[in-house]
Amino acid sequence: MHVNNSKLASHVPPQVVTRLLDVAELLFAEHGYTAASVRQIAQSAGVNQALINYHFQTKQGLFMAVFERRCRVLMQEREELLAEALRRGAESGKVALRDIIYAFVYPPLRMANDDGPGGRAFVKLQARLHHEPKELEQALRARYYDQTTFKFVDALRACFPDRSPESIYWRLTFVMGIYIYVASNTGRIEIISRGTCKGTDLAQALAEILDFCEHGF
Repeated sequence: MHVNNSKLASHVPPQVVTRLLDVAELLFAEHGYTAASVRQIAQSAGVNQALINYHFQTKQGLFMAVFERRCRVLMQEREELLAEALRRGAESGKVALRDIIYAFVYPPLRMANDDGPGGRAFVKLQARLHHEPKELEQALRARYYDQTTFKFVDALRACFPDRSPESIYWRLTFVMGIYIYVASNTGRIEIISRGTCKGTDLAQALAEILDFCEHGF
């Protein structure tokens, strides 16, 4: 008997697709885009591989969907916090640099700490993105990151009108590296602090990041 996989896939409950994205997120974060196979993802999620083909067409389509799910939340939260910082600055006459940095680093740190294994996996995915195929990396950054990041660049340049644009670009890049490493929670802070600091202590980490980056700018 012939089974129409596309017809079956169209009736799959949304929670099954969510589970598939959850599993794909973890496996992509652990093994990378190239090493994680569609077959492995389907088996781990307990679904037919035809479901992936139906909903996402290709492995790249699945990878992009994994990013889109959390990127939309991340970028929206960043833009809302930045808008609030700019509003306060307009009222006071000066936008606070610390507020801009907070708007940039807090959302991914919150996601890594509040959203369970998936949030941490997503931050790890961001950290290893530069190891993925260059075309895929560039497409992801252009689609999900650039528009929001350019708004932060503009806000930072307005804070430092006498500083070269190149200096702003580099220092914002340094901020990116800091939050990604901290949010990845490698366990290194526990070792070098001999247990006095915890990578899961968001409040402490955030305060130190803001102090460090504010002075760095």
